[in-house]
Amino acid sequence: MNNHVNVKVRFYSVHRLGEAIMVTKWRQAMKLLWFKSIYPKIVAGFLLAIMPVYAAALYMNESGLASVEQEITQSLNARTNFFMRTLEQELRSTVLLMNDLSQDSDLQKLSTIAPAMSRSEYFQAINRLQGKMRLLQSSNQYVQEAKTYIPLIEKTIEQVSYEGAMPPEQMKALEEHPDRVIFEWKNKLLLGMVYPERLRNGNPPNFAIAAELSVPKMQTALLQLATGDGGAVLIGVDNSWVLTQEDGGGIGPRLAERIDLEALTSTEFSKLPYNTKVKADGANYWVSVERSAFLNADLVVYVPEAEFLGPLGKYRMIFFGLSGFSLLVVILFSGWIYSRIHQPLQRMVRAFRNIDFDSPRVELRHKHHDEFHYLYEQFNHMVKRLQVLIHEVFEQKIRSQRSELKQLQSQINPHFLYNSFFTLHQMGEMQDYENIVRFTRHLGEYFRFITRNAADEVSLKAEVGHAKAYVDIQSIRFHNRISAYWDDIPGDWERQDVPLLILQPLIENAYEHGLEEKEADGQIRVAMAAERHVLHIIVEDNGETLTDEKLRNLQSMTANSDVKGEITGLSNVHRRLRLKFGPAGGLTFSRSRLGGLRIDMTLPKQERSEMDEEQVQNTDRG
Repeated sequence: MNNHVNVKVRFYSVHRLGEAIMVTKWRQAMKLLWFKSIYPKIVAGFLLAIMPVYAAALYMNESGLASVEQEITQSLNARTNFFMRTLEQELRSTVLLMNDLSQDSDLQKLSTIAPAMSRSEYFQAINRLQGKMRLLQSSNQYVQEAKTYIPLIEKTIEQVSYEGAMPPEQMKALEEHPDRVIFEWKNKLLLGMVYPERLRNGNPPNFAIAAELSVPKMQTALLQLATGDGGAVLIGVDNSWVLTQEDGGGIGPRLAERIDLEALTSTEFSKLPYNTKVKADGANYWVSVERSAFLNADLVVYVPEAEFLGPLGKYRMIFFGLSGFSLLVVILFSGWIYSRIHQPLQRMVRAFRNIDFDSPRVELRHKHHDEFHYLYEQFNHMVKRLQVLIHEVFEQKIRSQRSELKQLQSQINPHFLYNSFFTLHQMGEMQDYENIVRFTRHLGEYFRFITRNAADEVSLKAEVGHAKAYVDIQSIRFHNRISAYWDDIPGDWERQDVPLLILQPLIENAYEHGLEEKEADGQIRVAMAAERHVLHIIVEDNGETLTDEKLRNLQSMTANSDVKGEITGLSNVHRRLRLKFGPAGGLTFSRSRLGGLRIDMTLPKQERSEMDEEQVQNTDRG
């Protein structure tokens, strides 16, 4: 029963370090769990499956939108260009008539030799000139009134009448804008010319011809050019005058300001109509600009984007809404698949990890009677069987180690006993009774420790005491040939549990192999150094028989503790330390500064259980 309990304790102790290592690996693996999990792969798979369909639908929607935008732009450009060309043609014909009128003989006579004309010639010339004013007014639907001012006679001749002198401000305006077809004067749009254009002597021109444009008619034309909530605006160069489709002005002038017509280069206007998109008052507008070099004016026609893209924009919103809904469906469906397939698999993976942790309570339950239910049942059966096999393997390994220990003890005891009796015989012949008493006391302590210790572990204090008893016996045997030096056990390491007979074989190896041929001044040093939770016990000698080949053989023995071959005291100690403490414990071999072999025993610190405490106390008392 006691051996069975010891097996369980040893089974738990050996795997505590392995469990800590596996927990660390598991935590590192969990950091990449999301990237290695099947759930994001399921979602990505569904998204990749539907992505081409949505990409094609989005492409069709965007292509349709681009096609509609192109058609609207072309239509807008065509209307803008047609209106500007028509307006140019109308006003160009008026300008040509005014140029022809400037060469009229009646106008030339009235402006130069009127005082020399007879009364009948004078009035006949005025009547004919009035008819030509009526012709000028009727030649253009946008001309509201035509008049000619002759400074020589101080008369302004209109279509049906003639009045006094032309207001000086109007005359000055005509003189100041000789190179502009249209200019503004007192909220009126005028076409005009003076003849001659510039006089260096400061005299007034011979005559001035002016045609006033009908603002309401031009506003009506601009209103007809606009569609829906759109509009049009006619702007003179340098914003010298602005004509909108309504008196309030609307949003057209603000759009023109945002376009910054004057900043547009001639290269941009060489590709007229110029198109752009402008945002004003929270809405987007498609704008077409046509510039007339003849009129020195820009025509800006605009249409709200929502007016012709509203339905398509609605379809786009529906498309994105469906896309979002589809994404939600994919996520939910993937989550359902994840919960029905991946989560049971993940539970099984975690269960396999727990098997690595040596947890005997691993058991899986599945509420659905499906394939996973069968897998879980078979897994539970496998785990139970595996735990039995693992336990049997470790028990067998522990029994093997104990058998090796007993075999080692059986090898040591007769050999040591023979030498001890020969030593007693020699001391008896010499009647050295004092040393006989000391020798037999140490010999009794030594054999009592070996024969009465049925436990596999003792306290470090007891193990060191046994090793010191062995050294005392050897000191009497070898007299002054070999000296031994000991360090005290540091701190609270005296009560640390260690495997039985781990220190005495190391010292015995120094006596039997390191110092066997040493005739005098032999040294054995046993040093102890504690580092945090690790104790190093260093046994070294100043022997001269250690070759490099022997050292390599010892080092290879510890590098592979499972090497088959002859069981020696050192290999037995190393194996039992590995079984007790895991990879952190064991022996390492090197050449000592004293010249012989240096053995470094590493003992990790472990907590003592109550059962171990009682067992060690019994061992110490035994």
